[in-house]
Amino acid sequence: MLKKILALFLAVVSVISLCACGGDSEDILILPIESDPMCLDPQVADSKEAKLMIANCFEGLVRLDKDYKIVPGVAESWEISPDGLTYTFKLRSDTHWKLLNSFEDVLPEGYKKSYRTQVIAADFVFGLRRALDPSTQAAEAEKLFSIKNASAVNSGKQPVSSLGVEARDDTTLVITLSRVDDDFLRLLTLPVAMPCHEDFFKATHAEYCLDLKYTFCNGPFYLSRWAEDNTLSMYKNDEYKGNAKVKPDEIYYYVNSDEASVVKKIRQRTYDCAFISEDAKAELSDNDKLTNFSTENMIYGLCLNCSDEILSNETMRRVLAMITDLDELAASAGKTAASGIIPNCTRYGEKAYRDIIECAVAPARSETLAFNLWKKELAKLNISTVEIVVTCTEEDAGLMQLMIQNWQRVLSTMILAKVEVKTPDQISTMIYNTSYQVLFHKISTDSSTVSDSLKIFTSDSDSNIFGFSDKEYDKIVDSVISTYSGDEKIKGCEKAENYIMAKSVFLPVYNGSSYAVVNKGVEGLYFSPAFESVCMISGGHV
Repeated sequence: MLKKILALFLAVVSVISLCACGGDSEDILILPIESDPMCLDPQVADSKEAKLMIANCFEGLVRLDKDYKIVPGVAESWEISPDGLTYTFKLRSDTHWKLLNSFEDVLPEGYKKSYRTQVIAADFVFGLRRALDPSTQAAEAEKLFSIKNASAVNSGKQPVSSLGVEARDDTTLVITLSRVDDDFLRLLTLPVAMPCHEDFFKATHAEYCLDLKYTFCNGPFYLSRWAEDNTLSMYKNDEYKGNAKVKPDEIYYYVNSDEASVVKKIRQRTYDCAFISEDAKAELSDNDKLTNFSTENMIYGLCLNCSDEILSNETMRRVLAMITDLDELAASAGKTAASGIIPNCTRYGEKAYRDIIECAVAPARSETLAFNLWKKELAKLNISTVEIVVTCTEEDAGLMQLMIQNWQRVLSTMILAKVEVKTPDQISTMIYNTSYQVLFHKISTDSSTVSDSLKIFTSDSDSNIFGFSDKEYDKIVDSVISTYSGDEKIKGCEKAENYIMAKSVFLPVYNGSSYAVVNKGVEGLYFSPAFESVCMISGGHV
């Protein structure tokens, strides 16, 4: 333990000393992460920390710029066939993997002179095949399902060699799709689509990207430190020949999950950039030395437990939706009303999803119809009234009280509604056990892909907290992921969103955001749409 503390102290002192030298000193950026990423294998990584680092030490065929436009990565140009099914990428011939001294335990003697470091088309063929190989168990494999035979390969029905990817030569990669996918180029910016050097991968003997000496980077930075003292760092890759000039010389990532400590170090300007909570944002609101960033990647609303004895009745859920003025609730909370179950951060191609589909369709509000429907359902159950418990935190109790007063007004003695206040930990337990009736809670995403937000409600989703299981909905979402193309895909997303609204599974009230701050002395950083990562390539002190 003493050694770890000493190592961390020396690392911090080293960074502070470098930053304070001025003149020709190195430009070093420092930011906290909540936990050690454990694995930086792009094909399997699924933690926010891993995605943050992969975005900076790996480079795909294309990348997103600060305006979320597609720009060249390893590919200097590309052509799309008239039918939209064939993508031909011309790769740069001067992009390289970064060889490290630490590879001496992995690669053969003399590797620095003889090992192939050029990034070639075969690296993308192997990377994409790995992503879709069922043995890899890549969490985001389905995002590549528009590639020819991808779904069949991933299900084990066809060999990986049948995947629609081909290296014509070292600098020509051809990807054939089975259906038009206007979102395909954006999906190629995701970690799952990064290249993988087959010879190096095999040399690591199943330890690829689990340690510094097993991590082969081709991005603007390369991993230089991955220690047990909760410190990771990256150096500028001088061999990087991408579309943008790399400005920072080094990036330090410190594992720090203590919010109070993070806020303190932001105030002290120890951290140049940090993802923070809404509470931390409020606490730092008096700091004029920070630039604030946010993205609407969550929605607060009413979760109706579809496995509850009463609310398993779809009509009774719909009645509650019909007598709940969602816009009024949002206004009472001083928030912007949500447009549906899909957060505003999601994108399709180079457009925001909400610029394509403005809003979802909610059940029409009708107090008279709602009263009659509720009365009819109670008669079927041979009861005259029913108790509905709305669970929330102390912070939201007032808002929920306003809502149930309206329920009580409309349904009179046929409903006995009450608000139950619980702590966040208690609510987490209730969610785990699906032991609530109505819960005011948020749904959130760390992905800007529309289908990821829709998958939250599928029967087999780990994020499904609603007790909702519907084969028809599952089929719609599966078609969005695996079958639909072009405009049909957008219509499928719209259909799925409206389906959840019609079933009254989740009643969206207002938009919620994730936040980040950057010291005003730092410029050039930009965040991904859902705040999955921050691109450091153009960042630096001014």
